[in-house]
Amino acid sequence: MVMKRIFTAIGVAAAALALSLSASSPAAAAPVEAPTPVKSRIENAAAPDAAVEQRTCRARFAEGVNHRLRAEAESAIIGSIPAGTWVQTSCTRVAGGEYTACGVSSDFWMEVYWNGNWGHSAWGCVKDWEFTS
Repeated sequence: MVMKRIFTAIGVAAAALALSLSASSPAAAAPVEAPTPVKSRIENAAAPDAAVEQRTCRARFAEGVNHRLRAEAESAIIGSIPAGTWVQTSCTRVAGGEYTACGVSSDFWMEVYWNGNWGHSAWGCVKDWEFTS
């Protein structure tokens, strides 16, 4: 009976030691980070500091997009920009309402000049974007 208690105590101590070692190992301590979902194909494009240099930009869209009055999916449509058409744009993106278009979800919009009007179109649909000056 005494031997059984000694072996039980040794087993409990060994199990406690094993658990404490596994909990303090680097693999168990470091949480696995999930990848950040991609919201736009060009979200990381760097624009110049506006205070340093004023630049102009242009973009073209992968698909035909709505040209909206405001940066919101429910905003009035003031035109439609055909796919592949180069348009004058601002050199920065603007935050607005959430939308899903061109296979991505985002809340970033691009200020676009189209048919004599400034408006907004979905940043996630931009195929090509570049500085023009």
